[in-house]
Amino acid sequence: MIMGMIAWMRFRTTPTITTIETMTYPIWNIPFPAVTVCNINKIDNRKAKVIIDRLVQEYGMSEANATGLLIAQASLVNFEAVNSTYLELEMYLGRMGWNPDKLLLELNQPCEELIKVCYWLGSEVPCPKVIHRTRTDNGFCCSYNVDSTMQPLLLQRNETTPRHPYRPKRLSGAGRHVGLSILIDVQPETYMAPTKSYYGAEVYIHDSADFPSDADFEHVAQPGWDVVMSVIPLPIESSSTMSQVPENMRKCFLPEESNAQSLDNFNLNVCMAECRLRTILKLCSCIPFYYSELNIEEARNMDMCSLKHVECLHYFRRYFYSLRADDSLDSELQDVEFGMDCECKPPCSVLNYNVQTIASQRKSKSFKSANFGGRNVSMYATLNVHFKDIYCVKYKRDAYMTWDSLVATFGGIFGLCMGGSVLSIVELIYYFTIKPFTLYQSGRKRKQSILNRKVLVRPYVSRYDSVSQYPVGYFSRRNVLARERSANKKLAKQGAPVKKTSIGHDPQSGVISFIY
Repeated sequence: MIMGMIAWMRFRTTPTITTIETMTYPIWNIPFPAVTVCNINKIDNRKAKVIIDRLVQEYGMSEANATGLLIAQASLVNFEAVNSTYLELEMYLGRMGWNPDKLLLELNQPCEELIKVCYWLGSEVPCPKVIHRTRTDNGFCCSYNVDSTMQPLLLQRNETTPRHPYRPKRLSGAGRHVGLSILIDVQPETYMAPTKSYYGAEVYIHDSADFPSDADFEHVAQPGWDVVMSVIPLPIESSSTMSQVPENMRKCFLPEESNAQSLDNFNLNVCMAECRLRTILKLCSCIPFYYSELNIEEARNMDMCSLKHVECLHYFRRYFYSLRADDSLDSELQDVEFGMDCECKPPCSVLNYNVQTIASQRKSKSFKSANFGGRNVSMYATLNVHFKDIYCVKYKRDAYMTWDSLVATFGGIFGLCMGGSVLSIVELIYYFTIKPFTLYQSGRKRKQSILNRKVLVRPYVSRYDSVSQYPVGYFSRRNVLARERSANKKLAKQGAPVKKTSIGHDPQSGVISFIY
């Protein structure tokens, strides 16, 4: 029983096990990651000047208030508190036909200016063909090798024909010359509303079908720096035995279980984004502009978040990036009682990217790079993303102990300790269930047959019927036998026949005879 209890506890507490399937899994079976670059500056001062002049000329707003109003729009990205004065002035932007989504897209640095030069597999390619505008938690960014593109934005919203699934790019080589190289120009002179206290562009490495999150942030590419990112894929594949483990035990979902979700290629970041949007709708009753493409039922007929919602977003932002603990009764979790109530589980088969980054600063004010066609890159940030090795480690996730293996374990323990088998179990079931029932039924029938029998009293009939009286001591067995032999001899001498009778129970008539 103790050994069986140990096996049962192991089955309950260790539902899955992850092992190394191979150490030489080729990288051409793995898609190249998506690379997303987000400028820290959210408003270009050159483009903002046109709107500021209109606010001053058409609505009589002071230039300081008009400038502060546009700078406050960056708070819709980082949820920083704003001056209450700008809440009243925001209505003038609405009169001009601007909403946060359209305004920040217009004032953001275009991808053609942010990413100047692109090299793929050592050959220069036109950046507008491979770089696309995307939405992230960091606002509007520029991405390479992404699933969903959003440029031109208005044309895509009016698009009615379904798009084919995106096929991410793949590579058959590794190293700095086999990958992506881009030249980034953050244009520090145009900074007007940065979300950080420095110049640069944030780089995210993530899956092509994924919504970039803070977990995918890898490095900041700053002017005058050379950044090299070596990507190490980490594929984890689930076997068919995972379907035998209950979902509440394995705490991940299988591909066949994702049809109940909003997307076919559902993943954890998309689930977290939708959960975060539902939480924002519940607490602040608005939609952040970068979540406007998420199609959920609760977001219909809701307004887009504006400056009047920033105070609410600033107060509850700790909820938007935290999860409520499962066990709220644990005394050690008193400090994490706040957070979102999400039912987001990671996929059982997942592809992660580990990144090793090397950043080097250029000292020369005039530096021409051979990797970018001899261009002067001294004032730019260069980024190179490539696979580190041709082969990687592939992991496999299996069910640690399924029901059939659990039964086999119990059978081995039973046979080792008690010499039992399946036949022993059948016998135990028989002797504890069927056997008592049959014994009860047979005893009941026996009692019933005794009650139904007729009792008939007959006189005793013996071979001494011709004798006037029974011999003395007849009921003594030893004397009876002796006298019987002597009587038979006497009768034989006298020539009298010996009469044989059957005395007792007649089975055919069911009659019991008694002697009196």
